[in-house]
Amino acid sequence: MGMFDSMKRRKAERTLAANNARYAAELERWNANTASLTEMIEIVDAGIAGTLDSVFTDRSDYGFMLKADEFPIGAVQQCGYIELVRAPSQHTGGYGGVSFPIFGGIRLNTGRFGGQTIPGAETMNMTDQGTALITNERVMFQGSLRTHEWKFSKMMGMSHLPGGITTFAMTSAGKPAGFGYGDDVAPLVQFRLEFAAALALGTLDRFRGELMVEKDKHEAEKPIPPAPLTSAG
Repeated sequence: MGMFDSMKRRKAERTLAANNARYAAELERWNANTASLTEMIEIVDAGIAGTLDSVFTDRSDYGFMLKADEFPIGAVQQCGYIELVRAPSQHTGGYGGVSFPIFGGIRLNTGRFGGQTIPGAETMNMTDQGTALITNERVMFQGSLRTHEWKFSKMMGMSHLPGGITTFAMTSAGKPAGFGYGDDVAPLVQFRLEFAAALALGTLDRFRGELMVEKDKHEAEKPIPPAPLTSAG
């Protein structure tokens, strides 16, 4: 093997080592997600079979008042209450009449005030911090300034937003609101929310089907190991 062939071989080996390291990291993440999906499906199966007592053993109320047949699905501490907040309105334009002097250089205006008032923009803001509790019937938030509950039976929609935020649209009048918990625990919190909703609404079979679709898609995306070096380099 000549000098240039040796250099080419060493370069190929470095490239392969880098590809193997990247593959190992991707496979580790894939395996972790596989384990999470498997656990989620097992929890749903327990709900369908009516054996949730073996899964949700925590019966703490976390400071909330629970009904006799209500039990916690998940508690999220140090989360933020999220709601739509409108910025102050702004006025544009000016006076639409005429003016004339009276005394001392002071001018008196007559006519009407023109322009227009522009409503402030609405944004999702965190307005309190506290604890959220997800149960088999509802989601509750309790903070230093606000308390709120969202019953699954009165819910029109549930939206998971970037940054680890979930908002709820209710059948009653009112703007969507919810709570934020951050990206780190987003998959776990969002699964608990979706599972609790399916449990409350009697749609566990449908939810399981959706998880199986996700599992099939995930299995099809299993990382492929890089090809080894051939004897020719």
